[in-house]
Amino acid sequence: MASRTTLNFPLCYFLVFHGSSDPRSQAAAEALTAEFKQKVSYTSQVSQALGADLKPVALESPLTSCMASPATAIPVNTEQPVVQAVYLECQPLPLHQQIATQLKNLQLPLHVAPIRCVILPVFLLQGVHVMEDIPVQLSLVQPLLGTLVQMTLTPHLGSHPGLRRIITEQMATVPAEVWVLLAHGSRRPGANHPLEVLAEALGAVVAYWSMPPDLQSCLTDLVSQGFTRIGIAPFFLFPGAITDAIAATIRQFSLQTPAVKLTLVQPLNARPELADLLLDLIHK
Repeated sequence: MASRTTLNFPLCYFLVFHGSSDPRSQAAAEALTAEFKQKVSYTSQVSQALGADLKPVALESPLTSCMASPATAIPVNTEQPVVQAVYLECQPLPLHQQIATQLKNLQLPLHVAPIRCVILPVFLLQGVHVMEDIPVQLSLVQPLLGTLVQMTLTPHLGSHPGLRRIITEQMATVPAEVWVLLAHGSRRPGANHPLEVLAEALGAVVAYWSMPPDLQSCLTDLVSQGFTRIGIAPFFLFPGAITDAIAATIRQFSLQTPAVKLTLVQPLNARPELADLLLDLIHK
């Protein structure tokens, strides 16, 4: 039987969000974190009960470990993983300090070292935040800690193929002749390619909020082709200033083209299926 003190499964999970000053986005991030915590805690309990036949979580890109002073090691319940939302922007502390502060607050018996942490980027595109900002911030965590730590960075949420099913279900609720998949867009080379592949699989047209082809030009082109029922699926996690601006743009365009029915569906939001995808990513 596997010993529980070997910690085959991570003790800490940090869900990394972009961060927003909009309270709707903040609430949705916290709701998704709570949903993930419930699911991963249940998985951990089942794993502990089954024992030795389970494999450890597959680790990628482990960071260098560092040893702590014994004074920082205090007891914690090692059978219940710690799950915490942390943010890249719009917080008083930078990401690396948020993570380090949470880890310093853990009270661990000596036999559970190292503290095994999984970092899950809750981002849809593989842009600068995912490929550069988050890894840099994680590299700054280690010098701040007074304990032995091992970190794992998982693939980002947008890389999971299960997103296609979720968006397909959204689209099925609207009788549109054609769909626009609208994303923020990234100027990092190659970052938008997965979105273009997804749009092709969905039979949708791609538009971007921050770069061409933009939403208005895309809608103008579709109307010129004779489409009169157009659905817009925002490839955004949570509601916020940008989704409000998208809705305003669509209302304005509708005033100019009253014969065309435009339907904007909701962003992905904190639906339980996203927590399932995040749980799956820790085994990728």
